[in-house]
Amino acid sequence: MNISQRLSRLPVICLTLLAFSLPFELDQPLWQVGLVSITNVELVFALTLLVTAVTLVHTHTRLRWPDHYWLWLLPFGLALLLAALFAPMYQANAFKAALRLMSGIMLALLTLQIVRQRRDGYLVAMGLLAGGLLAVGIGMWESYGYQEMPWLSLFRAKVTVAGQYIRLTGPFDYTNQAAMFIEATLPFLLALAWAVAGSENMPRTRRRALLLFLTVLMIIYIQASVMTFSRASFATIILVSLLLAGWLWCRAAIWRQPAKWRQPAKWQQMSAWWLALALLTGLMTTVNFASSSGFRLRLQSGNEDQWYLAELETPATLTLAANESVRVMVTAVNEGRLIWHSESTPPILLGARWVNQETEREHGEARWPFPRPVMPGQKVQMSITVRAPTQPGAYDLYWDVVQEDITWFGNKSGRVAATTVSVTPPKTNTAVTPTETTRPGWSYSTPIPNRRVLWTLGWQMWQERPWLGIGFDNFRLLYGARLGNPHMNDTIHTNNWYLEMLVSLGLLGAIPFLIWLFCLVIDLLRHIGRQHTTMWSLAVSAGLLAFLVHGFLDFFLLFNATGLLFWLLAGLWTAEKKSYADWN
Repeated sequence: MNISQRLSRLPVICLTLLAFSLPFELDQPLWQVGLVSITNVELVFALTLLVTAVTLVHTHTRLRWPDHYWLWLLPFGLALLLAALFAPMYQANAFKAALRLMSGIMLALLTLQIVRQRRDGYLVAMGLLAGGLLAVGIGMWESYGYQEMPWLSLFRAKVTVAGQYIRLTGPFDYTNQAAMFIEATLPFLLALAWAVAGSENMPRTRRRALLLFLTVLMIIYIQASVMTFSRASFATIILVSLLLAGWLWCRAAIWRQPAKWRQPAKWQQMSAWWLALALLTGLMTTVNFASSSGFRLRLQSGNEDQWYLAELETPATLTLAANESVRVMVTAVNEGRLIWHSESTPPILLGARWVNQETEREHGEARWPFPRPVMPGQKVQMSITVRAPTQPGAYDLYWDVVQEDITWFGNKSGRVAATTVSVTPPKTNTAVTPTETTRPGWSYSTPIPNRRVLWTLGWQMWQERPWLGIGFDNFRLLYGARLGNPHMNDTIHTNNWYLEMLVSLGLLGAIPFLIWLFCLVIDLLRHIGRQHTTMWSLAVSAGLLAFLVHGFLDFFLLFNATGLLFWLLAGLWTAEKKSYADWN
């Protein structure tokens, strides 16, 4: 192999390394200059870009251009910059987000230049699978161990949880990113199994063993999707698999070309494989529903906030002497999904906090176990002993239910009961020595809005700025003020890919992007079921379709692990069409 041949392999190796590293982006950038921050993933991306440019110049390789509908991304890119320039607030953030999205488009075009042979596509796909399987393995180890791994703080701020349950997160920033990565790369495992099953040069025993191994990997991958507790994840896998299975079967049924191509039989076989993937995913979902209480809760409720709903009836006012104890009647109604067990781990208890109205300091917390398990919808009345603080003054006694070491219910529901208490000096002349330890009082956090609220806010924001929107990635910084709390969680988007583009970029940006996306879908469907259709091209199509389906409920383009994955798949699809008719 001469120098030119060796040099031509470097871009593929760099792109494969980039594909592998997508789940493992460091939480803190390696360095930052102004708006530009460089992480390990972006460093590999820059290296891939540089190596590819040098290779193309050195080997005098002609550039390859995508299909004409990609030209719609030109006005889209211009709208990205204009929306940032005219954003009402946070222009710098909008510019930064625009640059990140444009780098993704650049990756798609870069992939088109690099992937020129059948083996190039295989190698990049194997890089994606290797990174995904390693990330999934780490996440499953953590989830089954019921303990957060400290060293994973290198890649994320914290593990994602639902109540006391750890949602499979692995090295991803958030569990939904892990779910999306699994959905988009699982089809490559199916394509690999198909290639092994059709291999005539491999001994039968080895082929069967390898097929069994790949089947186990698919089961693990699907189980990881279920363990993310993302209902859209396994639903998307099933829906996309059924879509491909049905489309291939219909194409086979109406095909009337020469029999020597034998395509209808091949399509029917591929259709059966996709149907099997849908059935396997459905089976795994059913098994988890029967065996996992956490998964059952997640599936039966809109989100975990619906687990933590309590209605409390408490006295409106009390007057107590310092350090005096009194019996109080409290009625609690379980309006959530959890069973209130006070003897379970972690226990669910009735709790209260004393907060001095003048100093705003907390004067201790109290806990009372429920006399029996309280089922959803049930009411329990308790006669409990309340002891006043040792220091006279005006207090607020905040009542709530608490899942110990997990959360106060009010942090999830926004509901809390309060009793105004007047604490008078002690009844005797003996001075009472303060015994409780005080600390700064805290306020309940504002619950994260559900999708209906976020979509309504997004629609309202778009109506106010219909042409250029509010700037890309600015919704998460502005929605809190609309709800009366500008300090709300600033990692929340509209949770809808298409609405996010509309509210961020207005009609001038959303229309060209949606036209490009529509043309991409038409392109996928037109080529699925043609003579040269292979399982590998179907795998790339399935990955892209997974993004489009899941995009109705989430937004992924601004996270490198998923955003770059989308553009990498778009580049692979375009390269597959340009390079060869048969990828198998």
